[in-house]
Amino acid sequence: MTQHSIKTPLESVFDFDYSVRFPQLDRLYENAKRDQWNVSTAVNWDRPISGPPLNMNLMPICQTQVYRSLSQARQDLLGRKFAAWRLSQFLHGEQGALMVAAQLVDAAPDLDAKMCAAAQVMDEARHVEAFRKYITKLDRIYPIDPTLDRLLRAVMAHERWEPKYTGMQIITEGLAIAAFRFMHAQTGDELLKELLEYIMKDEARHVGFGMLALRDAVRKLSPTERKALEDFAFAACDMTITKVTDGVPRDGFLSYHQVFDEMEIPIGRMREEMRENQGWKDAERAMEKQFNSMLFVDTLIPCLRQLELLNTRTQPWYEQLGVLALAA
Repeated sequence: MTQHSIKTPLESVFDFDYSVRFPQLDRLYENAKRDQWNVSTAVNWDRPISGPPLNMNLMPICQTQVYRSLSQARQDLLGRKFAAWRLSQFLHGEQGALMVAAQLVDAAPDLDAKMCAAAQVMDEARHVEAFRKYITKLDRIYPIDPTLDRLLRAVMAHERWEPKYTGMQIITEGLAIAAFRFMHAQTGDELLKELLEYIMKDEARHVGFGMLALRDAVRKLSPTERKALEDFAFAACDMTITKVTDGVPRDGFLSYHQVFDEMEIPIGRMREEMRENQGWKDAERAMEKQFNSMLFVDTLIPCLRQLELLNTRTQPWYEQLGVLALAA
């Protein structure tokens, strides 16, 4: 199945006040126009992939006997396929962002926000183009991970614009920034590094757009609407966390298992070693902590606090999730 249909009840808002009411959003729109770049010409696509797209020596799997038993050629192939799987999730996420940004052009109540959303539509289309081009040069495009699919569907199907902004501009874009930074640090390919640097500049602007658009809107919500938005924000954050029991991930972005299947590496054998190999557990725990710090400490916690969606009511939920301890 190559297409998914999502019912999206949405109210379109025409704004006939053409004055600039939000100068900061207007400046972001100007920056977006100034910083446009062309995927076809910004990087040299004729150069080959020059290094490992994903440095497997930085991955927990390198601690396992299963990985060490592979020939160098098989290890290299596994690295390319893991990179293609991860980049495929970036690609699907960017298409989701493209579609939500297009929804926000309709649903945002203010013209300044609509214009920022329209500029973001072009940004996201460019990111889709960039990742599609690189992945097809590398290997193949993998299907969307079920966890990412659930997150994007929840954002796209919501009938109100505030949860769309929160779910996409803050949480999903925050997830993207953390994932791109992680990939930038783990790749040895200069072409991919260069692409990610262009894309991360755009993504940082998108989070700023979301914060500016939501800041006053959240304060104007009724108590019932505010609680619903707090609940939605936490549910979206909860989806981004991988849950691990006895060294084995049990929830989160787990569809990378199909790479093992494709290379005929028994997943049962991998799970057994995950449970028993302390080197794997330590490396997995360290990598999860590093990524979640990038995601929550650097982006999500400050944003949610500023929007007052992380407050006395919701703080215990985030404490139980374990993300507030990362900032301690």
